Amino acid sequence: MLFLGTSGYSFKDWLGTVYPPDVKPSQMLKYYKHVWRFNTVELNFTYYRQPTYKTIAGISRKIPGEFLFTAKAPSTVTHEYWKEGKKEAAKQDMVRFLSALQPLKDEGRLGPILFQFPYAFKATKERLRYLEFIAEKLSGENIHYALEFRNDSWDDPKIYDYVIELGFTPVTVDEPQLPGLFPYRPIMGKNLAYFRFHGRNPKWFRAEGSARYNYNYSDDELRRFALDVLEFLRTGADVFVFFNNCYMGQAVQNALRFRELVGGA
Repeated sequence: MLFLGTSGYSFKDWLGTVYPPDVKPSQMLKYYKHVWRFNTVELNFTYYRQPTYKTIAGISRKIPGEFLFTAKAPSTVTHEYWKEGKKEAAKQDMVRFLSALQPLKDEGRLGPILFQFPYAFKATKERLRYLEFIAEKLSGENIHYALEFRNDSWDDPKIYDYVIELGFTPVTVDEPQLPGLFPYRPIMGKNLAYFRFHGRNPKWFRAEGSARYNYNYSDDELRRFALDVLEFLRTGADVFVFFNNCYMGQAVQNALRFRELVGGA
């Protein structure tokens, strides 16, 4: 089954561009589901701050029914603790994080947890040990986990196979084709695929904030992605597709067009 959406749904620069200018923040998620008819969303605020059980339960109540939420793991786990060797702190943060997501898990509406590691996270034995540690602490949770690399040192079929065995689904990522960044490489985990489209802004390393995601995919580019997604769907896998080129609502525009290209799957 195809699960299609965007990386986040609440952005000021979406008002008057893709949302009507008078839509209130509290109404955005309902609009996202009922007007655009997306069936999943990637919660990205969870990366910046630990969510609470109450917050997640409130979000879930806004959108009852068939709709999946994925969530980005805390930045402390993916961007900080591995540098400092603080495995115990990483474990504690993951326990808090998963506890807060329990309302979605109880309802069967929790999609994969996304672990997005930065460009500085390079492929070394020490980094692999960190991934093994995370996988061990997550075992038995009955949740899917997606693993996104930004550094191309991880671009190795043996590594893909290994992290899949650990329980992760490698993320198929599209980003600027710049030296050192991870290439577009369609990969499927165990009956699950996870795509993230960041855009191809050549100023990626120089742009500040959301400007690095200022990119509008062409139909030719979207068709290429659609072919890969359809190939995975034909295997019977669940395929999650998120557009993260959120600058001025371009993610929404591209996601809606992408759905047309895959035949409304």
